[in-house]
Amino acid sequence: MLTPRVQKPELDAQQYAVVLVNEDQLNNLMRRPAMRQVNSRYASNDFYQRYETLKRRTTAVAIILLIVITGALAWVFVPQPAMASMFPWSRPSTLPTLSTAASFSVTIASLDGVDAANDAASRVRGLGMPAFMRRSPGKNQVYQAMVGPFASLDEAEKMQRRLSGMGYRGARLFVDESLRSPARSDRPMEMAASDPGVLLLGAPDRLSLVFELQSEPRQVTSSRPDAATLQIDAGPMPSPAHPQQWTAPDNVHLLHTVSIETLAAQGELHYMRARVALPEFAKANVRTEGRRVYVDLTWPLDGEDARSPRRSMVEPGSGAAGTRDSDAAAGDSAPAPRVGAQKLAPQAQDAQYREAMQPIHRRISEVRPFLLSAAQSGSLDVYAAVDQTLASLETSLSGMNVPPPEVGQHQLLISAIRVARSGLEPGFSGDRVTNAQKAITMFEGAMAAPVVITAQ
Repeated sequence: MLTPRVQKPELDAQQYAVVLVNEDQLNNLMRRPAMRQVNSRYASNDFYQRYETLKRRTTAVAIILLIVITGALAWVFVPQPAMASMFPWSRPSTLPTLSTAASFSVTIASLDGVDAANDAASRVRGLGMPAFMRRSPGKNQVYQAMVGPFASLDEAEKMQRRLSGMGYRGARLFVDESLRSPARSDRPMEMAASDPGVLLLGAPDRLSLVFELQSEPRQVTSSRPDAATLQIDAGPMPSPAHPQQWTAPDNVHLLHTVSIETLAAQGELHYMRARVALPEFAKANVRTEGRRVYVDLTWPLDGEDARSPRRSMVEPGSGAAGTRDSDAAAGDSAPAPRVGAQKLAPQAQDAQYREAMQPIHRRISEVRPFLLSAAQSGSLDVYAAVDQTLASLETSLSGMNVPPPEVGQHQLLISAIRVARSGLEPGFSGDRVTNAQKAITMFEGAMAAPVVITAQ
């Protein structure tokens, strides 16, 4: 059987190859930009993703609106102090703590009986020195008469030499470091060089607050506007002081806070006004030593009531002399002037007081020029003659009824007489001429028109 012969297809001389490529490969071959899907977010297969995105955005918008609405309502209806307490940066910063230091006192006697120690302290206090009595600690307790405290060793040594010249040969220095500690403060103190320095001293059975001015004050007044506030005005100062406020250390109970500010007076003068917040039971006594103004704080004695307001005038540079307030202890050289006769009308009382003061002012004007010559004479007879005249003037002034507005000037006049008399004592160890010049300056201030202080 013959097999059929298969005829091969004839091929064209030009042949072609078939290559299968996808879209991306075609784009690469043709060098065309990649195609992107239009409206991909609305693709039919992305409904769940669109739902989740929309939910997140809606929740975020709702939270922002809630915060804004809540803040607006709180700003309108919540009291501002409550709002301020919500933010730490708006809370008031802690007041700086008073700087503390050791104190220096002079022990003049150590006695077995309290009465004898009180008598010794009273005699020294009558000479114009800040004397006090304390009971020593320990088993063998004695009662000590002391003078001070002072902020510097120089002041204490000067007082020791003065006491030795008056016959207290056994006077010894006493250092109290019970209150010395580094000041704690949550914010730095911003004080200029012209601002008064403020220091708290610890002393036996007492505290002493010290204001150090740039120059010796010509006038220092103290008052107690209420039972819990002591106010001190001192000056004039060369330049105004910046307002400052301090708090007491944790272990101090006789005072709470201290603040200072500047007051303007007649003649463009600047005065420092200090306010001391203290307990009602605390007793306060103000004295000066050169540029320093001391405020001695003590506990009340049995049977005393230290809560009544009082006012006093302290003469510059005379220590405790002339500090006549309800805290002055018995044994001072003369009683404080009586304030105001209740039976007279204010106008009649003022007229009576001015009439009674005219001969005293004339007599002081006559005696004042002789103070320097008496101090320079070196004669005990001259000292005694001038002192007798001043003693009679002091007695007259101490027994007068003084209207309340005149108490400050009246007390300053008595203080000037006491300073003048102290320089005429036979045992006076200082410079008599310098003391006489100081008394003359005080007389001029006491007999001049009073300084009127107004708040700035």
